[in-house]
Amino acid sequence: MLSWTDGCKYFLLILARIIFRIGLLCSVFFVYSLQLIALVSQKKILASRLLAFASRLVLHALGVQVVVCGQAGEYLNKSSQSRIYLYNHQNPLDLFLIQGYLQIPSLTTAGLHLGLVFPWFSLSASNAGHVLMNHREPLSRRSAVHRASDVVRKYGGIVIAPNGSLKTSIFQRVSASALILARKHQSLIIPCFFSYSNLEIPEKDFYHPLIILAKRLPAPLAKIKCRIGLSADLDCPADFRDREGFRRAVQAYYREQQESD
Repeated sequence: MLSWTDGCKYFLLILARIIFRIGLLCSVFFVYSLQLIALVSQKKILASRLLAFASRLVLHALGVQVVVCGQAGEYLNKSSQSRIYLYNHQNPLDLFLIQGYLQIPSLTTAGLHLGLVFPWFSLSASNAGHVLMNHREPLSRRSAVHRASDVVRKYGGIVIAPNGSLKTSIFQRVSASALILARKHQSLIIPCFFSYSNLEIPEKDFYHPLIILAKRLPAPLAKIKCRIGLSADLDCPADFRDREGFRRAVQAYYREQQESD
């Protein structure tokens, strides 16, 4: 049991942490507001950069450290062959890492929820190249694949979570969307592995950003590590029509990464 003095120190530490993070969150909303102004003023590149900065600030304000490692030159080289990036989507904060650190457009459902915190988020995300969809509607899913193709042409790459939903593990479902896009654009498929330390978010809170925010304010430091692989790391079938072979290859890769993490 903590002594009275230790208890006071612990309380003051938590209080200081909350105040500091609230201050950072104020900076987040200020930068996000500037981003909206830039968007309305048709300064789209500036708006996209401000959204990336705001995304990094969000993670910092929530006490989340980000580490990106692996083949950095592989994904930063925009002039070479187009790329389809895969990742194991397991945490609601993943989009902020993708926008803030990787700065690659993604196929995402975040527009369904983040608009509660960030007004006109869907417009902001679309400006940065992200393809927003509703995974519960078949028409939206099909439309998203077509729009993702336009993004690959324009930006040279896109990030896709093959499991498609936070509540569905990549070991339960692997969408063939990445395979379809790679076949259409002759793209490389690059696997990325996200791992999390001290960042457990209950499934019931996945789609409630305000609850996640409130719980992270007093929480200890956490970390998201993004390890970027090479196209050769994924043992994809030679036949781009082999969806089952693709599923096995993706699941084998992420099972190996998870066991070695």
